[in-house]
Amino acid sequence: MFKTTKYFLFLSGAVLLSYAFTFLISPHTLGEIVGFTHHSPNTLVEVTAFYGGLEFGIALFFIWSGFKKDRYQIALTAYTFIFLSAGIARFMGILLYGFEDPSQPIVTGVEIIFSIFAWWLRKKLN
Repeated sequence: MFKTTKYFLFLSGAVLLSYAFTFLISPHTLGEIVGFTHHSPNTLVEVTAFYGGLEFGIALFFIWSGFKKDRYQIALTAYTFIFLSAGIARFMGILLYGFEDPSQPIVTGVEIIFSIFAWWLRKKLN
């Protein structure tokens, strides 16, 4: 389970880094992906901060955690809370507002399933 956890954390960090760099360099990209068209300075600052900066920090945390076994538990716990919350919130958004294409239900499923997997890995490390 230790190798699986290590690679899970590294892969998760790498995926988040790719998003973080994209939105740090080009915050307009998020609008293109999800379909919002209003690009006020405040919108661009929020995208840069949360989708760029926050994802960058989370990515570094997961990668850093992957280097030492004694960090696995806290990283998997954080992963579960972060992405399960996002998945549930996204699901609520789908129920409230609907969706235009299959990307939202797919991402919802990925967030929830990977969160459950992270929790399961955490339990297996005990």
